Amino acid sequence: MTFKELLENKKITGYALSKGTGIPYTTICDLLNGKTNVNNVSLRNALSIAKYLNVDIRDFADLESVKLIEFRYFRNNVLEELKRLGYNQFIRNIIRNKEIDFYYKNNGADRALYLLALIDYLCRINKKPIYTDRYNLLRKEKLDKVCFADSDLFNFKTVEEAERDLHVVAIPEFKRFNILEEDVFNVA
Repeated sequence: MTFKELLENKKITGYALSKGTGIPYTTICDLLNGKTNVNNVSLRNALSIAKYLNVDIRDFADLESVKLIEFRYFRNNVLEELKRLGYNQFIRNIIRNKEIDFYYKNNGADRALYLLALIDYLCRINKKPIYTDRYNLLRKEKLDKVCFADSDLFNFKTVEEAERDLHVVAIPEFKRFNILEEDVFNVA
């Protein structure tokens, strides 16, 4: 059972859980959407949730994490969040919530590198220093195959080949990770 299914079975909304426990709604949403694994929740929050839902803390810890959504939906969700929050708050949230780490540790290297590329790109265009505390080693990585950020229908050997065939220019911060992204401000 997932965290989302548990709430549905208990007929409790994320908003009600947030209000009842005092845990920020964004934290609850991250659990519901799979951005945060139940095993990465602080002990205090885990105990509050388990108590509120009247479940044993061990049962809470054994909940399955939500499967990662398709990359193109992930991308659209991320870019909608960027548009909603603005770049400063968006970057703060990604870093504070350790989303890059979460995706990287949970078989989502494409998502982790996408977020890192996006943060680096936003820092560059807004003339801010890049965040270097945790991610310099990750910046040396590259996806094995080209990831086309807007669709999973294409299959290219190199970003250069994709740029040529699709008549687009990839943003350099994404291109370095083997991700073809041309416009983060135009969300479909």
